[in-house]
Amino acid sequence: MQHGLRILLLVIVLPWGAAVLAQQPDWSARVFKLTVTRVDGATELGSAVPLGGEKLVTNCHVLRQAARIEVRLGDADRLALSDQRDAYRDMCFLTLPGLRAPPMPMIDIGATRVGMEVMAAGYSSGELAIGKGRIVGLHHCECDGGKIIQTSAAFDRGASGGGLFDTQGRLTGVLTFKAKSGGNFHFALPVGWLRHAAIPPVTPAGTGEDSFWERPGRESGYFLAACDLGAQRKWQALTHLAREWTQQEPNNPEAWMALGRALKGMGQNEAAVAPLQRALLLDSTHAEAKWAMDELEFELGRSLSEPDGL
Repeated sequence: MQHGLRILLLVIVLPWGAAVLAQQPDWSARVFKLTVTRVDGATELGSAVPLGGEKLVTNCHVLRQAARIEVRLGDADRLALSDQRDAYRDMCFLTLPGLRAPPMPMIDIGATRVGMEVMAAGYSSGELAIGKGRIVGLHHCECDGGKIIQTSAAFDRGASGGGLFDTQGRLTGVLTFKAKSGGNFHFALPVGWLRHAAIPPVTPAGTGEDSFWERPGRESGYFLAACDLGAQRKWQALTHLAREWTQQEPNNPEAWMALGRALKGMGQNEAAVAPLQRALLLDSTHAEAKWAMDELEFELGRSLSEPDGL
């Protein structure tokens, strides 16, 4: 895997509590527990989100080599069937016969912003857990339909396929994977990918193809490697990687954010100003870049409203 990236599968939230909603949703109706029995007899726990009617969505890697897929509803386990899949995007659909779920409210495509408060919901070790955090990055992938969501809402094994929701209770992403080194490096798939994954032809799920984050291309490889180095506070290595990243993707605010974060981590505050300003020029709503600039203004004792040269 590129740049020595180390990734650990799957998902769910630490028990910090949930972001405040006007009305707390019925989480047991928003996220279901999956039990997957593999062809070798081993079992794997996961999560799934009902989309409406009999349709559910989960991660394809949860379903690999699945001989039987069960969904927990109330006190009973019900057999689910594999439906369409997009293994590269790690997004697979299930059909649960007889389910009459209402349509899942979703955030508008393109409406996610860095800094948004979000909640992650899924089944960690088979127990429902809800946690809160915010979106800390939006990353390009070699996939159409939206950017991969990086969130500070932590998650662990068992919640893969669970839901990331905004404070209005709208589905914002599908929980998927995290960096092995932890920190704010947890990722969800954008809801825009649901449309792509639903396009025929229908093929059986669970055949074991790798996802984008397991075989990263150039674009996804940069952000995954940068997140891993940042989580380990390897600032010098991150600086080298981020400089290459900004050359390859000069219009990507996350590349400049990574460079600014790395320089700041090494104590080079003056040098960190320009890449953070570039990130804000590319995305004026980037809350993480704004917060980093506020910290630098305090530490440097001067206004940084005027762009510096790069």
